[in-house]
Amino acid sequence: MSLLQAVEQYLGCSHTWPAYIITYLFAETPSPRVVEELTAFLADNDVPKTLAYKLYCTCNPEAATELVCQLFYTRFLLWHSSDTVRRHSVYYDVRIKKHVRLNVPYFTEFCDLEENPVPVPGRPAPKLGVANKQLPC
Repeated sequence: MSLLQAVEQYLGCSHTWPAYIITYLFAETPSPRVVEELTAFLADNDVPKTLAYKLYCTCNPEAATELVCQLFYTRFLLWHSSDTVRRHSVYYDVRIKKHVRLNVPYFTEFCDLEENPVPVPGRPAPKLGVANKQLPC
């Protein structure tokens, strides 16, 4: 089984992935922005980090450097350990075939990727506003 086939088990056929992900995998020079976008897509769609990095290096030999490796693994670690990183990242969820921002059901003011952005199923939206708080006079 090829690396691409292994990743497709998590993400579905690569023909259904967003075009920017394909571009980042194969054509873009690795940069912090590219790695951030790739890790958001791969990490939240449950691709294991080692498999994800091997695919990235196979598709884009420029990614096979120690610096890119450290950045890639650090972003994966942050994605899984920091609610702030996940909440501030827009990524393409392959299960619902839409761009989403984790735990934020309405993010049209942040990006114009979808006309009707939706929350990720099974993940609660945050409670917004101040409830039952009295302000000091």
